[in-house]
Amino acid sequence: MKNMILPLLLILYLNIFGIINAQSQITPKEMQFVFKETLAKSRNFVPEATNIWSFDNSNNDYFKKDTIVLNSARCGFGYNCHRIQWSFYENQKIILEKIIECNEPPTKVASKEEDFMDLKIKEQDGMTYLCLHNNNGIFETFEVLSLKANNTTDEECTFNYTLKLLRIRENE
Repeated sequence: MKNMILPLLLILYLNIFGIINAQSQITPKEMQFVFKETLAKSRNFVPEATNIWSFDNSNNDYFKKDTIVLNSARCGFGYNCHRIQWSFYENQKIILEKIIECNEPPTKVASKEEDFMDLKIKEQDGMTYLCLHNNNGIFETFEVLSLKANNTTDEECTFNYTLKLLRIRENE
């Protein structure tokens, strides 16, 4: 019995400090829950919540980068002059918006028909993927690398998630 306690304590210690299983795979169900929460909080007007997930596009690299990071909290926007936003307007439906805020007045590029996307969450080979479909078919596919609930004491940041995605290129 004593021989089993030490290995169990070691495994527990390693798991607590993230050495083993440093990151668990995000399931489609978890993604769907967080996206539904995004939409519900914005519809019920929770002041610190938003229906927007934002990417800092200051380097104009949203469509070039393989790995993108989206933030859900209002405080996650920071003072980025250029942003790409995924704005949820219905369940699993987003508008891809381009925002420029450092000019007066702040502007948003007018959304076109192809900027309206259906967001499909799927699982394949134990991995979770987000597929964006517009009126022309599949627009982009991302592998979900991580979804992190950020701890914060700032009241404006209570709905605070960071989503890290890997863009799947067609020629791979």
